[in-house]
Amino acid sequence: MISAKREYSEADAGFVLSTLEPNQLAEAKRVALPRRKLRGEELALLWALRVYVVFMMAVVFWQAWMAAR
Repeated sequence: MISAKREYSEADAGFVLSTLEPNQLAEAKRVALPRRKLRGEELALLWALRVYVVFMMAVVFWQAWMAAR
């Protein structure tokens, strides 16, 4: 038995989606995936991005406030 890794194209995905009935597609999408355990560096990066987003929101609100005055 030959086992080869096959790459799937957009056409293959489109074919599968077009052949499934709506309830089959919904059932296939309902598969639960476990949560991934993040390492320290990944958690630090996510927290840094959260802080950056909050800071940038404050900057945007400040600029809008100053422009309205």
